[in-house]
Parts: sequence; C-alpha cells; structure tokens
Amino acid sequence: MTLQQSGIRFLLLGPLEAWDEERRIRLGGTLNERVLAVLLLERGRVVPVSQLVQAAWAGDPPATASHQIRKAVGELRRRVPGGGDLIATEPSGYRMLLNEEQLDLSLFAAHEDGARQSLAAGNRAEAARQWEAALALWRGPALPDSGSATIEAACALLEERRLSALESLADLRLSTGRAAGLIGELRHAIAAHPYRESLRHRLLLALYRAGRQAEAINEYAHTRTLLAEELGIDPSPELSELYQAILRNSPELSVPAAPERPADVPSGAAGHPRGTERPCPFPHVPDDFTGRTAEIDRILRVAARVGDRSPRIAVIDGMGGSGKTALAVRVVHLLAERFPDGLIYLDLKGYSEDEEELGLSAALDVLLRSLGLPGSEIPEDARGRRALWRARTSSLKLLVLFDHIGDPALVHALLPPSQDSFVLVTNRSQLLDLDGAENISLGPLSERESVELLSSSIGDSRAEAEPAATAELAALCGHLPLALRIAGARIRKRRHWTVGYFVDRLRTADNVLDELRSGSRSVTATLATSYEALPPRIRAHFRLLSLRPVPDVDVAAAATTLGTGPVVAERSLEYLVDMHLLQQKGLGRYSFHPLVQAFGRSLPDDRSGRMPPNGSPVLLSRITIRPAS
Repeated sequence: MTLQQSGIRFLLLGPLEAWDEERRIRLGGTLNERVLAVLLLERGRVVPVSQLVQAAWAGDPPATASHQIRKAVGELRRRVPGGGDLIATEPSGYRMLLNEEQLDLSLFAAHEDGARQSLAAGNRAEAARQWEAALALWRGPALPDSGSATIEAACALLEERRLSALESLADLRLSTGRAAGLIGELRHAIAAHPYRESLRHRLLLALYRAGRQAEAINEYAHTRTLLAEELGIDPSPELSELYQAILRNSPELSVPAAPERPADVPSGAAGHPRGTERPCPFPHVPDDFTGRTAEIDRILRVAARVGDRSPRIAVIDGMGGSGKTALAVRVVHLLAERFPDGLIYLDLKGYSEDEEELGLSAALDVLLRSLGLPGSEIPEDARGRRALWRARTSSLKLLVLFDHIGDPALVHALLPPSQDSFVLVTNRSQLLDLDGAENISLGPLSERESVELLSSSIGDSRAEAEPAATAELAALCGHLPLALRIAGARIRKRRHWTVGYFVDRLRTADNVLDELRSGSRSVTATLATSYEALPPRIRAHFRLLSLRPVPDVDVAAAATTLGTGPVVAERSLEYLVDMHLLQQKGLGRYSFHPLVQAFGRSLPDDRSGRMPPNGSPVLLSRITIRPAS
C-alpha cells in the first residue's frame, strides 16, 4: 500500500497539499483550505454545512457564512481536476469521495490495521514494517497553523494516533533487542511532548537495554524534576517502578523471549485511538482561558491519587455559562500524557436546547466506537453494550470526560471499572452523587480575572484606556465567563464602540440580557435550559423570588413571598441552590446572581412556567404578578 503517485492525491499528515500528477494544485486561500481539510478528515462521510461553517470561522460566523461555504466548494471543484466527482453534494452538506490510495490519512489507517492484524497473528516483523510504513507518511505536524479550533481538535487526535504508532513500534523493537536505534527517535518525540510519560518509560527502558544504565537514571531524575516544577506532581507509579527496577538491575528488564503463540490483541484497542473516527472530538479550549487555578490544582491532585478498585472521579458543577466544559478540557490537555490508553469525550447533551439527552444505549454505542470497535461488533442491547464496555476498559488507563450530564444515573452506568482510569464529569446541578468523587463547584471569576478575560477579548490597549469602565463592565456581567466573552465579542466587532459606551447600554437597557447576546450565543438561552429542567412548582417559586426588589432573601422572607410555610420555602430555596440558580450565603440566607435575577424577572408569569416558543424573554412591565397557589 503506497500513496498514489499519478492522478489526484491529497496530503493531510503535514501541511495540507493537493497534487495532480507532479503538479501542486493551488487551493485558493484559507477558507478553501479549511473546507477541504474538513472534507478530507471526514472522507466518505457527509459533512453538514453547519460543521463546515464552524470549522471555517474561529469566532462568530458572518451572516453569509453558508453562501461562502457553497462558493468555496464550487471553487475547489473547479481547481481540482475532476472535483465535481470527488466532492458530492448531499441533502445536508457534502461528501468527499476518494480511493484509499488518494489520501495519506487513509493509508495511515490501513497500515495501523495491518500492524494490529500482523501482531495478532504473531508476525512481529510484519507488524513492525506496517508501523514503520504508517509513520513514514508523516511530513510533520498535521495541518499546522490551520487557525481553526475544529481542525486543531481533529489534528490533536491524529497526533495521538501518531504517538501511539511510535510507541507500538518502540515496543516491538524493544522486544527484539533493537533498543539502541530507538533512543534518538524517542528523544525527538519527547521534545515535542515532554509530559508524555509513556514515551519516557520507553526511553528509560531503551537506555537500560542499550547498556546505558547511568543515563537512564539521570533521565528519570530529569523527568521527576520537570513534573514537580511544571505540574506539581510526581512521576506515575509505572515510571517509578521501572526506575526502581533499573536501580536493582532487575532480571525482569531483560529482552523477553519471542512468544510461542500469537498475542491476544483485541481489535480496536483503546491504546490505538482512531482519531477522526471518534464520534465526539474534544471541544476547543479558548485561547484566552483565564483563572480557575485553584480548581485546576484540586483536579490534578485527584488525578494523582492511587486508585482503589474504582476510577478516580472529579465532578465540575456550576451555573450555565461558568465555563465548566472549558475547565474540564483544559485539565484534559494537562493530563493527556498520563493516560496512554486513550482520551474519550462524550457529550450527553443533558442541557441541550436542540437535541435530546443521550440514553444509556446510545451513550455506550458512542463509547465503544471511541475504542475503535466497528458497529458490527457492538451488541444491540444496552446490557450487552455495558458488559462489553466494562470488559474492554477493565485494564486500561483512560481519561474520560462526560460532558453536560442530565441524568445522574447515567454516570454510574458508564464509569469504566479500571482503578487506573480518571473520569471528569460536568453538570449544572449539585445533585450528582458519586461515591469517592471530588466535587468542584464553579462560581463567578474574581474581579481581576474578569478584567483579564475582557482585556484578552477586546485588546489590552482598549481595556487599559478605560480601566474604570472595564471593571464596571465586568461587574455588570456578574463576572460570568460566558457574559464576559459575549460582551468582549460585541465590543471587538464594533471598533468605534468604547467600553464606556457599552457600559451605558447595559445600564440603560430594559433588560440587561438583551445586550448579552452575540450570534447564536446568549446568556438568556443558557439560563433557560436550567430553568426548563425545574419542576413546575419550583419554576413558579423561582419567578416570584426573582421579582423581589433585592437579590438577598432568607427563609422567612421567601415564605412570605411564596405564600408557603418555612419548610416548603426552604426546600425550594435549596433546590434552586442545587441547580445553581441561587447562591447560598450562610445558614438560611441566599442571594441571586444579578444575571440570574434579571433572567427570572424577564419570564412570563404563566401557569406552565415555560419559556415562550421562540425563547424570547418578556419585559417585566408586561408581567401580571399572581401569588403562587
């Protein structure tokens, strides 16, 4: 299997290139390149126009985005010979139709499969040749400087596949006594991925088997210092055990004898993630991610604990717009090197406006496909899928992120059983109860962090020119990350606006939330999903409490406002605290976040307590207040 040298061929494993015979095809600019990159990454699958729009624009797309995508596809068809046949139009988008030999990524996947099949058959020499052929296709980092968060996320998974291939090849060479030739390759990979302990583990073993014990000991000391100074953690137990074995000159470190029968290598093992075939790539971490250092430290400490018959778990909860997913993905980036068997992201859509929450069976299907299993090997029923998921992950070292949990019972059913795995969960409510889990609740950012986030968004020069107005804007946004990002985006797009001008708009608006919307993002829509999850009686109580003239309320005042006894009032208050629609200030004392109270005041006072069909808030002046029944 080699890359086609005649006709049309495309290269993704390095800078994006398209070739016709020996002629380099000019693709026609950044937009065309991003569209082509996504179509190639999803070769053979329909790519919706909305996905192409998301990949093409880093911020809010223009109103003409869909039209520009269609123009880009048309131009690519004209520039690439036979492009009309290669890029097919589908009802919801476009599909790239290529042979395996026309795309380097497809060949890489074929060599991956060939290596695993050869290893399963006991042919280690052929497996090594397949891994070498797979790695030879890479010309550098995949699609560098794409400028697209969507493409960068896909490339991160491709890089993980490349590193897994390198580690698999290293294991084969180490097992056949070819350690010396590995050292340079491993050092080169470690320079780009200094925190990937699985690479360092192989380097230590290669140095030892090459007769360079002292260098192996020095390499471990360097690694331990690096992890302590940069991340505040110790080397993994596996690396520490190898170090102790090197100190003892343990016979276990000798080159193992060749196996007498084929090794039992499961198809689609999680140690070899299938990059772009993963159903749920990780979301992008905002470039201006700010603050949350204390929360990150807590989560890293949980991840560093020694497991005890079950995975380590951290649950991140907080009100809508507080940045739970951004924090979780930030932590995943910091910890990725410690989990060589794979990183898995699953969005359960528990608070989605447009999509239903994933059920148990559908969630398990996504997880099993994330391990590389084809659909033909996945059982039809949830019980069979769960049994297979637990069996496949029982001895793996995985990092799993369950995002947007709605039903807490789902998490219990989806946990991998391995004590070496680490699970992150994001959830809007505090109702999730998991034994042994560390619960991290996100509040608003500090004033300093809020100003820093605004400065990153609008530019330091604009923020420094109006420090008082910038601080006031942060306060009017309630120091909520989503509100701050929306405010920053609006000011950034209006270069003639001053910060003070936007502050005046917020001060004088009938509803401050009307100003905190940009494109498809709005604080109102985010809070509405939490509100819709409330039982009808709690919705009614929330509306009435938000109409009070002050944000603070105690149990007695709540009982008077709601027309109930103190026990019922306190239950409603505590429920709203659990849902992060109310903040607890002390025993029996509560307070609204300013944007949450503004949202509550904008709601219609109907008996259903539901948002209007278009999701638009109603001005307070149009509300008729009735006491709760």
